[in-house]
Amino acid sequence: MTTENSAPPAPESPTPPPTPPRPPFDARAALRRLARALGTGLRALVSGGDSPLADLRAAMGNLHPRRVVWGLVALALLAYLATGIYVIAPGEAAVVRQFGAVIEPRGAPGLHYRLPWPINRLDIVNISEVRRETVGVATPEEDHTHPEPPGKLQALSGDTNVIDVEIIVQYQVRDPAAYLINVQYAPYRLVRDVIRTSVTELATTRNVDTILTVDRQGLQNAIRAEAQARLDAYNSGLAIVGVNLQKAFPPDEVAAAFTDVNSAREDRARAINEAQGYANSLLPQARGQADQVGADAQGYRSNAIGQATGGAQAFESVVKEYQTNSRIYGEEVTRYRLYLEMLDKVLKRAQVYVVDKSNGGTLNLRLFGNPPAAPNTPAPAAPVPPAAPAPGQPAPPSQ
Repeated sequence: MTTENSAPPAPESPTPPPTPPRPPFDARAALRRLARALGTGLRALVSGGDSPLADLRAAMGNLHPRRVVWGLVALALLAYLATGIYVIAPGEAAVVRQFGAVIEPRGAPGLHYRLPWPINRLDIVNISEVRRETVGVATPEEDHTHPEPPGKLQALSGDTNVIDVEIIVQYQVRDPAAYLINVQYAPYRLVRDVIRTSVTELATTRNVDTILTVDRQGLQNAIRAEAQARLDAYNSGLAIVGVNLQKAFPPDEVAAAFTDVNSAREDRARAINEAQGYANSLLPQARGQADQVGADAQGYRSNAIGQATGGAQAFESVVKEYQTNSRIYGEEVTRYRLYLEMLDKVLKRAQVYVVDKSNGGTLNLRLFGNPPAAPNTPAPAAPVPPAAPAPGQPAPPSQ
């Protein structure tokens, strides 16, 4: 027994009819249909029947032909005059020429107007861009877009040696009017040729050792100055921003010989430095010894001069005393006293006995029992009897 709540069975979906196969494309039939359509259109244009062209001809029949022509001429003239409007972006300069003559050498950035072509001609030059050119680099760079391949730059030094030079130069447009008028080919070629000429000329004024070692910066500055002078002489309007002497090296065929020369030069410099250091260590000592010898000699000189001066002064005092005593005691007494004083100075360690032999007597020295004098104590001298005064002179006072 079936219940009423049971759902009836779902009807089966109809099967779609099979798609009929598409007939192959018939090019000839398509061309025939296109030819029939073109023929129908041409017949309609010729016969003037109901067609879009006939409707357009009927609408234009109410217009005045002369006014239409003048309106079209005015629109064309306005469009022609509007071509004189131009805009200069920052970092650019405009050069306006009228029949070939420059009337605006350096237009400032902004909106401007000039007469349309062919009366005026407008050229916009980028003056802020710093351009880069490599000279003497055999391997092309990634942004190398020149049609000619890069080449090596070889120069002959002043001592007839060949060196390879690699230079990177940066330049920009300084005078756009002179640049447009006087530079008739690619600017990079002009800069490259000027750098090559400057390097060839300046290398002949220096020897190879100077170029490879100590004068690279000087040569770089000289190349920049010489290249700028040539560009100014050509009135090219280009300015050299910087010149970088990348490499200056001997060719590969003689690189080993140059390496040996440089090694010998380094050895020579090292030997000179060592000798200079040894000399610097000896010179102060020798100067000190020389100063000491000079000081000793100066001291000896001063001592000798002092002794001589003192001796001379003592002698002068003795002479004065002698002259004074000679007047007082007589010349013979004074001489005898001086003689005894000199003997006392000379014979300090000896015992001196003064004996008067005027009466022909003798004296036995053994009878004197005086002890010998100390080594540093002078022996006492016996009193010397005064000599008889000379006639006319007073007698000496008693001691």
